[in-house]
Amino acid sequence: MGIFLNIKHILSLFGELIKARQTIVLVYTGVFSYLITVASLALEINWFNLLHLAISLYLSVSGTTVLNMYIDRDIDAIMERTKDRPLPSGKVTASSVLLIGTTFTVVGIFLAFLTLNWLSALIIFFGFFFDVVVYTILLKRRTKFSIIFGGIAGGLPAWAGRVAILGRLDWIGFLLLIFILAWIPVHILTIALIPRNFEGYKKAKIPMWPIVSSKAQTMRVIAIGAFISSLALYEAARLLGANAIIRILWGVCCVFLLVLSIKNLIKPSNKLTFLIFKIASLYMLLGFLLVFLGVVLQ
Repeated sequence: MGIFLNIKHILSLFGELIKARQTIVLVYTGVFSYLITVASLALEINWFNLLHLAISLYLSVSGTTVLNMYIDRDIDAIMERTKDRPLPSGKVTASSVLLIGTTFTVVGIFLAFLTLNWLSALIIFFGFFFDVVVYTILLKRRTKFSIIFGGIAGGLPAWAGRVAILGRLDWIGFLLLIFILAWIPVHILTIALIPRNFEGYKKAKIPMWPIVSSKAQTMRVIAIGAFISSLALYEAARLLGANAIIRILWGVCCVFLLVLSIKNLIKPSNKLTFLIFKIASLYMLLGFLLVFLGVVLQ
């Protein structure tokens, strides 16, 4: 029994280090982008190739997240929301976290270059580069606009999934990236607006949008992000020839999120901000699923 409890504890720590839900969401976008592309071209699924894509994304995204944990361990220790993470709480050592992050990232990117086409592998590499180097190291502690580059990193797995089939860049892949890039503020900035988190970012001196600008301006950015992300995925679905009923369903989801965002802009409330945060991930996951179904049913 003791061995199983120890294994459970290790897996729990590992899940916290890689932000398991976030990692799975990003792998999901890459896999569904791949499936959407296969369906739109009426191809058979190459399960071996898809498995390589999923593993490469999982390893590289996990490794990138762990490296970010290593770099941000000082500010994580300050903020209430993050102080109990494995590294600032002392559950793991900095050297082990650095080793895990580096190993996972290198293996994930190397596997992509070995098993996928060079362009999709390069996109996966840029996901790491934009997230760790540009966003976390260079910009996160300096400017509120760092979120844009974090958003680019978040959108690259989806583009990699499409390029793994096409072997080239195209407008639809770009729209999938824009969908996630514009979705990032809806997700991240609503977190920053929650009072406990707002105070944490302020204490850690992280120039998040509501800290250096205003809550009203932050809510405008959230509303704009919701609009652009909705439009980007709808246009991608249209260009893919997705089923009209599915596009209407997606339009309804978009209008719902926009109404919530605009309502929160006009009459802000912590309760509504938290609701937007809670549904943001579901909105993104549902978007990819609906486009896939729309292409299959076209």
